[in-house]
Amino acid sequence: MRRMLVVFLVTAFVTVACGSPSTSQPTSSPSPQSTAKATSSPPTPRAVRGPRAPRDYQQSCAWHPQICRRQPGAVPSQLWRPLRFPTVGDRCPTTHGRRLPGETPFDGVALGSGPVRVVPAGDDADATAGILTLLPTPRDGWYAAKTLWFADPSYTGPVLLRGKRLDEWGEVAFGMGRPHTLLVQIPPGPGINVVDGYRRWAGATWMRAPGCYGLQVDGTSFSMSLVVEVRFR
Repeated sequence: MRRMLVVFLVTAFVTVACGSPSTSQPTSSPSPQSTAKATSSPPTPRAVRGPRAPRDYQQSCAWHPQICRRQPGAVPSQLWRPLRFPTVGDRCPTTHGRRLPGETPFDGVALGSGPVRVVPAGDDADATAGILTLLPTPRDGWYAAKTLWFADPSYTGPVLLRGKRLDEWGEVAFGMGRPHTLLVQIPPGPGINVVDGYRRWAGATWMRAPGCYGLQVDGTSFSMSLVVEVRFR
């Protein structure tokens, strides 16, 4: 009787063990539905580095070494005036340029009427009509129009340079060789490239596409805005 009881208990244990789930099977395996959902999820986009707005002279001059040397401080708060541009309709209301007088130590057609102006590179007729010509090869998704900003000897103060697209949303960037910053803070003083008292700031103005754009330059005693039509040649 005792032998029969032992055999019965052993047989029952084996039966229960064989019917229980295997401990080697992962209990957290995803279902086919969850696997398909995970596979179809869009990948996380990589962060794209682009032009930024320098917070002070230190950053601005680091990105524009052809313009100024690094130094403490930033443009005065009074230079952060609102951007003021005309309303754009069917046509871009461009600012027409005028040829620089013969006594200026460099040549070209300048846009604007204040102590700080810009000379676009390229055809004089285009510059006179307020047209900036983009180079055909993009850099980081931006196209460059070569420009030379300069200040008359009568003004040696700080400068804030900004811009935006007017016929639709769009940014303007500045830089030599690539679009480094969305604005430029220029400290007072002689700067890097000075000829006969004229501070000159060579480089390029960058846009993502042709269109109608506004550029504004602010100083302690003036605020000058101009409108340019940007196109490919």
